[in-house]
Amino acid sequence: MGEPAADLSRYDVIVVGSGPAGVSAAINVANRKRSVALLGGQAPFGRIRKAPWIANYPGFTSASGEELAAAFERHLEEFDVPVIGEKVSKIIPDVDELVVFGEREVYHAGAVVLATGVYREAEIEGEEDLVGQGVSYCVTCDGRLFAGRRAAFISYVPEGEEEAAALAEDFGVDVTYLPLYQGDHRLPEGVRVLSGARPTRLARADGHVRVSLPGEDLQVDAVFIYKNSVSPRTLLEGLASDGRHVTVGRRMETGVPGVYAAGDCTGEPYQTAKAVGEGQVAALEAVRFLRKRTRAAAAGPDA
Repeated sequence: MGEPAADLSRYDVIVVGSGPAGVSAAINVANRKRSVALLGGQAPFGRIRKAPWIANYPGFTSASGEELAAAFERHLEEFDVPVIGEKVSKIIPDVDELVVFGEREVYHAGAVVLATGVYREAEIEGEEDLVGQGVSYCVTCDGRLFAGRRAAFISYVPEGEEEAAALAEDFGVDVTYLPLYQGDHRLPEGVRVLSGARPTRLARADGHVRVSLPGEDLQVDAVFIYKNSVSPRTLLEGLASDGRHVTVGRRMETGVPGVYAAGDCTGEPYQTAKAVGEGQVAALEAVRFLRKRTRAAAAGPDA
């Protein structure tokens, strides 16, 4: 079994994504006796569970998605891998570690494996261009920067209400909430709600962000966006990509030291077997990266 982390926010490797690639990566890290956690904002194995029949995964000649997901879950339990229901919104390289921001906690890792799946959600025009220039996906990371100022909070799912409430109550931000889903809203008094107003464009104007809506524009200091999945390119500065896919080498390295990627996020074919194989390669390379860094540190600067 993998060694548990002494500090529950600090791991040798953090795997982002709970699909087949993420499961494979986490199991292989644990098998090498390294501490590992699997972070995923959606229900574990959610996409594969929907498959009625899987005929081309070795060893499972006639399995349903539910059966394969159950097998993955048992394997994680066997290795004591914690599966943490946190959506990751940002990863920041620090001196000898990577800082991973979840919705509730901040985690620290020596290496990270991105197994986020292919990014399918349509983006608002101008959204990605303004990341770090007024657009954020992380209240924990950036909320304090806009204390006492105005922000639009665009949410694709009801879970965004808790983050919007934190932005207003914890950081004193004047929040206008734009729900892109149906249903009632539970938000603090003082949070303005514009139901049915779907943003079409985000743009910088006179030091502010202009949110284009049907019939009106909002001028705010920041736009926070909450959705089930975030493009890997917005998670980590310097991550190279080819369209919707993360650019990787044969060892699943991304070009950012200590960061690897596996599965659908690296490109087609979108197949379980391919994802599992890439997850294993990424995990073993992450462990090798940690081993090399430990040896270099022990040898000292004059070695």
